[in-house]
Amino acid sequence: MGVRRGWKRRLALWAVAGFAALAGPMREPPGAVACAAAVGSALFLLLFALGIRQLLKQRRPAGFPPGPRGLPFIGNICSLAASAELPHVYMRKQSQVYGEIFSLDLGGISAVVLNGYDVVKECLVHQSEIFADRPCLPLFMKMTKMGGLLNARYGRGWVDHRRLAVNSFRYFGYGQKSFESKILEETKFFIDVIETYKGRPFDFKQLITNAVSNITNLIIFGERFTYEDTDFQHMIELFSENVELAASASVFLYNAFPWIGILPFGKHQQLFRNAAVVYDFLSRLIEKASINRKPQSPQHFVDSYLDEMDQGKNDPLSTFSKENLIFSVGELIIAGTETTTNVLRWAILLMALYPNIQGEDSFDDLR
Repeated sequence: MGVRRGWKRRLALWAVAGFAALAGPMREPPGAVACAAAVGSALFLLLFALGIRQLLKQRRPAGFPPGPRGLPFIGNICSLAASAELPHVYMRKQSQVYGEIFSLDLGGISAVVLNGYDVVKECLVHQSEIFADRPCLPLFMKMTKMGGLLNARYGRGWVDHRRLAVNSFRYFGYGQKSFESKILEETKFFIDVIETYKGRPFDFKQLITNAVSNITNLIIFGERFTYEDTDFQHMIELFSENVELAASASVFLYNAFPWIGILPFGKHQQLFRNAAVVYDFLSRLIEKASINRKPQSPQHFVDSYLDEMDQGKNDPLSTFSKENLIFSVGELIIAGTETTTNVLRWAILLMALYPNIQGEDSFDDLR
């Protein structure tokens, strides 16, 4: 019995010794433990400082327009995303509480919202130069590098591009009586397609978008695109989708926290993929439109832009480039298409709801 107990005791001692031998090498040296603790403390202090900085950014400056209180870090983005209504409806309701000029916190980005004809006119017409600039938002930097027309910073580049666009549209017929025949011609194509449905219901949106865009295309490319051109229709669909995506909560978050761009998912990534497809298609359209180009004898906007590029080759400050041409063409198409299309869709809806306004007398009143 004593031998058996002694044997068990020696076995227990050997087990403890073996465990100690195995566990000994796994222990961290004191220096490594201190280093890890220092790194962890530094990381915590960095995150804490960034958090405080973000919270300070979200404080409304003195004299800033009032607005709804937001959550820490994300501000009013959650309210916009969680609202069962569309963003413009949410903002209209906020204007009923805070007035026609109020502010929103978009994750540390202070945005002022104007809601009302008079205040918008005062801002965009009477004080247009003061409000002509664009903020350097991460979305704009990623999409157009702050180039082109719509997202360009106020300066020589914006002035030169705007001047070229305005002059080109006027020179090639926009607003002139002679251009009316081209609009009427497109209207005929539009009506011919409608008649093919023979009274069956269909969605007007794509058809109207194509028709309106073709008026702009005549000035930009010197040609129209048929309603059967699926490639062009797909580009317009991606344009429209990106307009909606740009107002999504995911994109607001990207503007507030650009580092989320490393994530392979999210609506902002879909927006970037759409833009890449659109820019590639526009590049091919520009190449096609410039095949028969005669320098200094422009036939459309693309020719005029390429002439400006030639003239600015030796000017280091010139902003005319192939990349900015692609951005400008895309922005002219969407700016001239999306708004007019929506106006016409509303007009058709109102005429369908109130058939009495379709009479000849009503059109005489409009004249």
